[in-house]
Amino acid sequence: MGAWTAIVLAGGRGTRMRSSRPKALHAVAGLPMVAHAADAARAAGGGLIIVTPPHCKAEIAAAVPGAECVEQPDPLGSGHALATALITLPPETKRILALNADAPLVRKETALALATLHEQRKATVTLLSCVMSAAAAQKVGLLQRGARGKAIGVAEPGDAPAPESGDVEVNVGVYAFEASWLRRALGELKPRPSGEYYVTDLVARAVADGRRVETHPAEDADEALGVNTREDLARAERAAQRRLRSAAMAGGATLLDPETTYFDAAAKLGEDVTVHPNTCFRGFSRVARGAEIGPNAQLRDAEVGPGSQVGQAVLEECVLGSGARVGPFSHVRRGSVLEDGAYVGSHAEIKASRIGAGASVGHFCYIGDAVVGAGANIGAGTVTCNFDGARKSETEIGEGAFIGSDTLLIAPVSVGARAVTGAGAVVNRDVPPDGRVAGVPARPLRAKRGAALASTEGGTSFG
Repeated sequence: MGAWTAIVLAGGRGTRMRSSRPKALHAVAGLPMVAHAADAARAAGGGLIIVTPPHCKAEIAAAVPGAECVEQPDPLGSGHALATALITLPPETKRILALNADAPLVRKETALALATLHEQRKATVTLLSCVMSAAAAQKVGLLQRGARGKAIGVAEPGDAPAPESGDVEVNVGVYAFEASWLRRALGELKPRPSGEYYVTDLVARAVADGRRVETHPAEDADEALGVNTREDLARAERAAQRRLRSAAMAGGATLLDPETTYFDAAAKLGEDVTVHPNTCFRGFSRVARGAEIGPNAQLRDAEVGPGSQVGQAVLEECVLGSGARVGPFSHVRRGSVLEDGAYVGSHAEIKASRIGAGASVGHFCYIGDAVVGAGANIGAGTVTCNFDGARKSETEIGEGAFIGSDTLLIAPVSVGARAVTGAGAVVNRDVPPDGRVAGVPARPLRAKRGAALASTEGGTSFG
């Protein structure tokens, strides 16, 4: 492959979306559409330029790191956007790959194949085409072919009566251009009655110049889905989900009900993962081999280790080690780590905490800003009281500690290894290793009477 520069055209107003958000920043499968287009554009290599409206240049730059963003002060159509970008390129630029930001389903492989064909055929213009039903193509430009089957132009909606039945060949909106010709042709491009300049008119311009025009057919009709309305956005999302589900199953995951399993583009499942219905994988979630997720689970930027089990729970920006378990209606929040074999019961919340290997956190617990040692047992209803209204404080629970049900741990506080707290204890002072405390506030139990107190004094049983 020779040197290429890719240009993503994202300068349109997107008025039909009826949104304060620029159209290019609306998401499909968890990524802004402009990011999908940029991924495909980068397939040809070389630099990447994105043409943006002035008011959202910073937002688009943040969505596509590493791209050069060029403002299109007056959005006068796709041809004007392309000319705006071309002005910024050095004279030695040889080849241009141009894509529309509102076509988020163009594959990298397709963009690369189109660029390769353009080089091999020494074409001036190469465009991506697709065959679809006439009913589905009412708002798409139709590819026009001459007597010998060569592409001679693109008829935009309204240019000519469109077929009402059968299949038609449409323009997808991905182009390869010879840069030296493109500079001259853009200067000669005529505005449409609307005052806008269309990239599609460059096809007929190349034919009129006696230049070589080639087409590359897209194998997947979904690649031709452009987004101009909310309904289009929903259609693109459904198509993206079909792809991602198929990819997950092809990679060895079992989706018990694919239609109710949802993915972001960056999420990945390992082999032999089992996914129950109504489960979502958002952001950069990763699920390792043999894990079981759902039903009704939500993962966002979560990492789940091999063989772990997650019920009807919410996991956000957290890490689960091998063989960890999270029960239903629990919430593992940002910054939390469950080490190998750790267990969290139902209706529990874990926030910015590390739960050691083999440790258990019972039902109806809140564990926040805490470190729980390996093998510790946290009884049902335990709360780490980590916030005093002004600052967050930490709780440390040692290895093998046994925290009785309904214990309140008033942070900052430390419970030593193998220490025990009685049910209902309010612990506001550090407990030494092997210590035993109970009561409100918690006080040490004498060794000789500890067992008796555990069974005879109200509220001091352990568990």
